Amino acid sequence: MAINWSKCLGQPQTYVLLGGTALGYAALLWLVGPRPLVWLGGGSISAAMVGNWVAGFRRSPAVALGSDLLDPETLAYQLEPLGQRVPPAGQKIWRQAQTWAMESQRFAVRIYDRDPLLQVELLEAMHTVMDLAQQVADGLAVMDQIETPAYRQLAQQRLTASCDRLQVTHAQLQQLQDQVTLASLETGSTAASPLPQRLQTLIAANKHILESNPPPP
Repeated sequence: MAINWSKCLGQPQTYVLLGGTALGYAALLWLVGPRPLVWLGGGSISAAMVGNWVAGFRRSPAVALGSDLLDPETLAYQLEPLGQRVPPAGQKIWRQAQTWAMESQRFAVRIYDRDPLLQVELLEAMHTVMDLAQQVADGLAVMDQIETPAYRQLAQQRLTASCDRLQVTHAQLQQLQDQVTLASLETGSTAASPLPQRLQTLIAANKHILESNPPPP
């Protein structure tokens, strides 16, 4: 199972453990002198301590499979390799696309918290958001490789369409979140709301862009 290295290395305790383990092992070598068996035993203990700590940052199966895009860790795990494919010249655009995707998820989660019956529609919406983000990353990755002006213009048009749709999805999910919040204050229930239909319309529009911009061969 994959280790969440960014989370592991972001914990101050990781560096305290590594530093303390290294100092302890160095002190052991200094105290016992040239005794290979003691060195081996101490090294094994140190490695086991570090290994047990790192093992605590294993990603859950749901995160690794990307099956729950309403989970922030899952979305971040899926977005991370996409950003790594984007060349430096495209990182500014990618960061904006990534922000739209992550904030779209935040809005979707808030909608789900208010109305769990919308889980299926929200998950499908987030899968289209993820696909749009992938289109943006793919478009940015190939832009510098295309030299023919006509094909470069076509690639730019596709990239712009994916970015625009991601931005619109972000805005629409934000509006839906506000609508759900307001409805809960006014009626205490969102059962009679047109949200399912609006989410299906959003999903259909996203799929139209995805189908119009097939991935590069």
